[in-house]
Amino acid sequence: MFRKNEVLGIDIGTRLTKFVLLKQGTKPELKAWAIVPTPPGIVSDGLIRDRQAVLDMLKSAISDHKLTAKKVAVTLHSSGIMLRELNLTALNDDEIEPAVQFELAQSFPDMLQTHSTAFKIYTRTSEILNGISTSCPKEIVNSYVELFADSGISLKYVDVNANSLAKAYNWFVQSPAPGDSVLLVDLSYTMSQVNVLVDGKIILSRSVSGGGAFVDSLIVNRFEITMEEAEAARQTGYKDLSINQDELDSCLRLGYSSVEDQMRQTLDYIRYSKLQDGIQKICFTGGGSNFPGLETYFSGMFRTPVTVAQSDSIPLEVSDKFFILMPAIGAALRED
Repeated sequence: MFRKNEVLGIDIGTRLTKFVLLKQGTKPELKAWAIVPTPPGIVSDGLIRDRQAVLDMLKSAISDHKLTAKKVAVTLHSSGIMLRELNLTALNDDEIEPAVQFELAQSFPDMLQTHSTAFKIYTRTSEILNGISTSCPKEIVNSYVELFADSGISLKYVDVNANSLAKAYNWFVQSPAPGDSVLLVDLSYTMSQVNVLVDGKIILSRSVSGGGAFVDSLIVNRFEITMEEAEAARQTGYKDLSINQDELDSCLRLGYSSVEDQMRQTLDYIRYSKLQDGIQKICFTGGGSNFPGLETYFSGMFRTPVTVAQSDSIPLEVSDKFFILMPAIGAALRED
């Protein structure tokens, strides 16, 4: 039986697909969840390549894990998604969308033809509006809309990864408070994302090549094992491999070098352009953050407190998967 206040959030990744059934309310509650393998090659950089294979996977997981819900939401993760901070002169509500489109067109003349754009206003005064705009390639958005149109599954809305992560972080990790700032780094399989939240609001997001697969490749070469074996070893903390922490730190440095560079550039930009005292803390999410010594390595690198996302307000049996499920959790958190 459907419950009107439950939403199924779905995050279709290159390697794994995550599902979270969330009960809405003043205190959202995680009711059920699942993580299933994504068949190879059916999704690439957010674009659905094989509609039938994705549909079969979704229906099978929903049935097997009893995840039926009247409302379904998906989150999109792609290097083609752009997020920009908005600072506009005060406008009436019906004037904001044309103003956002005009501003984007000044920097990206063809964007209105190639991308779907949405915006969120954070603050408004008699003089200015502040918020963000997100632009996603229409090809990606349409691939999801067409998938669900043929599925019999009711898709209510589509979110983007950065916003989904921000919502999950604010609800389940740290409630927003004035003066808070965090670098929220999502280490996915082949592509990662560096996001900045200030006062609970996302103000910047950058995608970068790099993730768990890059570290796995180093382990494959070091121990002459398969990628599947390397990924399984990473999930168990490499307990069955003869490797010391110095070698693990070397894998972090090499495998996540592009992510580290983007983190450094973002931290410098925020310090010199936005916040005089810089970012207060760094929080990692995603399957790639399950790596021994990651917190110590990056806290030493950036002289900033580092944690892997955890939550005290979810069932104990899912607590060790929370950092992987965050985008699906955030997708299910509806913004009205």
